[in-house]
Amino acid sequence: MKSDLVEVCVLGKTVGLKGALRLHDRSDFPNQFKKDAKFYDKFGNTFTIKSYDKNSNLVIFAGFEDLNLAKPLVNLVLYRTLEDTKKFCKLQKDEFFYFDIIGCAVYEDDLMLGVVDDILESGAGFLFCINTSDELKNSGYSDVFYVPYLDNFTLSVDVKTKKIQVKNSLDILKNS
Repeated sequence: MKSDLVEVCVLGKTVGLKGALRLHDRSDFPNQFKKDAKFYDKFGNTFTIKSYDKNSNLVIFAGFEDLNLAKPLVNLVLYRTLEDTKKFCKLQKDEFFYFDIIGCAVYEDDLMLGVVDDILESGAGFLFCINTSDELKNSGYSDVFYVPYLDNFTLSVDVKTKKIQVKNSLDILKNS
């Protein structure tokens, strides 16, 4: 699979005789699912939306307008390129794409605590999963710790420099 792809949805069961499939959105951008939008599977095959009903989450792809043609697409994971994602998914102030946050170095003052490895969604918001820096691991700290993406912990995020400035997070690491 190409490394510049982002998972956006999984196709569910077929509905009706015209090749409609239930679309399970795995993104925060449902507006990207519209006529003529292009998506890809893990092999690089292209799927172009012919029609999409956002109320019922049913999608029909060009070339798959028949029940028998659409059946093989059930459980297919679809992706979008990073370029298309940035182009068609508009962010609000202080919003970021996951793929821009992953790999950012996390600093408290001048001390590098580690690098964001994953982002977990919890009931209260989001948690940055941080792989602790080798220096701190060698000092006996945990290999991994979590920092909430909240104002009380996150001061700034700069995806251009891949740097996140935090506060109160060294205490989290010390207690991990």
